[in-house]
Amino acid sequence: MRTFCADELNRLAADAGMMYPPHVVAEVVAALDAGKHIVLTGAPGTGKTTLAYLAAQLGRQAVLCTGYLAVTASSEWDTSQTIGRYMDTPDGPVFHPGVFLQAIESGQWLVIDELNRSNFDGAFGPLFTVLAGQAVTLPFKRVGFQAPISIVPPDGEAPQDTDVVRVPEPWRMIATMNVLDRDLLFRLSYALMRRFAFIEVETPADDVIRALLKGPGELVSALLPVREMVDLGPAIFVDSARFAARRLQDADATPSRVLYEVFHAYFLPQLDQIDDLGARQLHDLIAPAFDSEEQAQLRRVIRNLLGSPRPTQDPGLRATA
Repeated sequence: MRTFCADELNRLAADAGMMYPPHVVAEVVAALDAGKHIVLTGAPGTGKTTLAYLAAQLGRQAVLCTGYLAVTASSEWDTSQTIGRYMDTPDGPVFHPGVFLQAIESGQWLVIDELNRSNFDGAFGPLFTVLAGQAVTLPFKRVGFQAPISIVPPDGEAPQDTDVVRVPEPWRMIATMNVLDRDLLFRLSYALMRRFAFIEVETPADDVIRALLKGPGELVSALLPVREMVDLGPAIFVDSARFAARRLQDADATPSRVLYEVFHAYFLPQLDQIDDLGARQLHDLIAPAFDSEEQAQLRRVIRNLLGSPRPTQDPGLRATA
């Protein structure tokens, strides 16, 4: 019997101003129904994080969780953040659970953004054992308990003489990972990998993104050619369109000025991998959308931050480069 509905997830996405390929939504729903944890991979701005939140919201609507605990991984993570640690209090050391135990004990699904930032071995050691189907006993005791904590998978056998925290069968972990760090998957054991469904959130065609841009913010569609240089998803365009719509309400705002601000604030940080040749190509792709004043600023930031744009057909660039 199916627990989740793809149509409902599509509706939630539409309400959030997002649109995903139908097969991606179907994959997410099927994976959740099949008892899998999920890792969403994809290019920047594809809406991976939003989709993770929406999938967890779907779980809440199906009465499989009370909501979700959202965290962002970092290189500083270790088991004290994920599993827990003792903290000094006036009454002595007290065990403080990490996000994994917090989510389980509160009935929440765990959403981990940017999983690729963490050191898997350092942050998820005991968790790997549990997700691979084996119980693990921790070196911690909760206040009022004499036995150490054990984390036990849904169908696992609880170790004797332990304070059992059992993972509910409906519990899910949904993570996101930058597609550029897909090589990190090879650091995971096969036993762990098969507990997850790795689902690629693809970037849609330009016309799909254009359909999401309505109203005054639609002017950011002039930056769609940037996608010829870097694979960017719709979230960046949707977010920047909201900024543009607000900025255009100001008396000093012109479409060209706002478009330049959008490029600098939202798109430029995604372009650090472009080389000098790519910088010149990028300039030629988007410069016609700007007025002369913003074109000069565009040349400057591309030259300073991305490369040295000197297209021979543009004497102005040749003079300032």
